[in-house]
Amino acid sequence: MRRSLWLVAAAWWLLQLGACGDQPDAKTPHAARSSRAARAPRARRERPDAPAVQRVEASENAGESRSHARSASDTGLTSEQLAQRYGRARALAVLQGSGSYYADKFAGRPTASGAPYEPNGFTAAHRTLPFGTVLRVTRLGGGQQVYVRVTDRGPYGPRGRILDLSRAAAAQLGMLRAGVAKLQVEVVEYGAQKPRRRKR
Repeated sequence: MRRSLWLVAAAWWLLQLGACGDQPDAKTPHAARSSRAARAPRARRERPDAPAVQRVEASENAGESRSHARSASDTGLTSEQLAQRYGRARALAVLQGSGSYYADKFAGRPTASGAPYEPNGFTAAHRTLPFGTVLRVTRLGGGQQVYVRVTDRGPYGPRGRILDLSRAAAAQLGMLRAGVAKLQVEVVEYGAQKPRRRKR
């Protein structure tokens, strides 16, 4: 009889221990808060294409605003300084045609962008490219190269003429005596607004 009572008491004691083991440990409010903070937040599941596109657009927009602010203050950079920054940049567009350069009488006059024309600066005029666009200009047949920034509109001469260069840029291309030369023009960075393509 005593033995059966002892077995019942031992079984009851084991059941109580098991019930206590199922309950979570008591935590103070601070401990609960710190464990919640330590846990990393779960990533929300979204459409598979949405996060990547949004991140790319945000970074592109940030890059664009930085480049526009930079292009507004970089009109005084030399060709060498532009080459250091854009020398390895891939061409975003390639144009070919003839180019000329500004006459000295335009020195100090305001260009279409508002900046005064500096004969010793490395700038250019193009009919449609946004102001601040950086161009890599190569003289065809000679191989000389110069980097310029678009600050003006033009040229308004013959149809095949695509660029008007500052005197310093023309000198670096070796075209001062000829006045006009055949050029390859590569866009390496667009200015404030990429031009729209014309509908055919």
